[in-house]
Amino acid sequence: MARIFVIDDDEQLLRMVGLMLERGGHNITLINNPLDGLEQIKADKPDLLVLDVMMPNMSGHDLAREIRNDSSIDDLPILVLTARSQEVDRATALKSGANDYLSKPVTSQELMERVDDLLAKKGGQPSPESGIIITTFGLRGGVGQTTLAVNLAAALRRASQQEVCLVDLSPSGGQAVMHMRLQARSSWLDLPAENELDWAVLKNRLIIHPSGLRVLAAPAKPQDPSVISGDRVHYLLNLLKHHVAFTVVDAPHVYSPAFLQAVTMADMGLHIITPEVVSVQTAVQLNRLLNKAGIQVKRKSHILNQHTP
Repeated sequence: MARIFVIDDDEQLLRMVGLMLERGGHNITLINNPLDGLEQIKADKPDLLVLDVMMPNMSGHDLAREIRNDSSIDDLPILVLTARSQEVDRATALKSGANDYLSKPVTSQELMERVDDLLAKKGGQPSPESGIIITTFGLRGGVGQTTLAVNLAAALRRASQQEVCLVDLSPSGGQAVMHMRLQARSSWLDLPAENELDWAVLKNRLIIHPSGLRVLAAPAKPQDPSVISGDRVHYLLNLLKHHVAFTVVDAPHVYSPAFLQAVTMADMGLHIITPEVVSVQTAVQLNRLLNKAGIQVKRKSHILNQHTP
């Protein structure tokens, strides 16, 4: 959680930006007077400043210059938000001392991406050396596995206020984004090869929920299960493990290399079943398969999910 100051003389826009950042898990201070803002910045030394340009008494550009000329706060990351969108306006903002620039109106996803990037560059939100992977799995569909994965990821994000990513590995048409009422602009199917895939590229393909939860979506249309390999899953989860605190994996309902990697790499495995004969029998058969293959799921729990009345 970062401490972010937002300075804007427009009360409505001030509250709107503050709400976006609060949903992203940050501690927000709203200020409608740049002169007061400068004094509070000197006193409290926030992690980041989001700043409007056109304000009475002191413009955003002048405030940025004041900050850069004060050695006690000159390293403060500054993101400028303004209704002006010409290239000359961007150049002026950067010249005055801003680190980045966004034109209004701004979406929650755009704002969170820029804020996260600035905080990462400053080191205000260091990446965990080794995040935790939690995999929900089972070979029988319709047991509420995806619902549990979505709710678990959302709860972890809300409770921890750290970086959390939900990974939908379903090859049969992902449901996670539908549960969260999101539009998937890309999926793991669209990611480049490993030699071109680093954290910056992956992060840009993740969907951001208003809560700040990140989602790696599954393809909208059903795919052959072999389209995502075990090696691919290993690479993706290892990348996430080193950059987010919690990764929640919704494993495919297919006994495949991708499935095996998802359960093998888990720090905690949640085997989802329902109180019916077929579901229990399928779970028993899967346990036998895993034991025969010598696969031990770490901290495995069987979750009996009563998902129907």
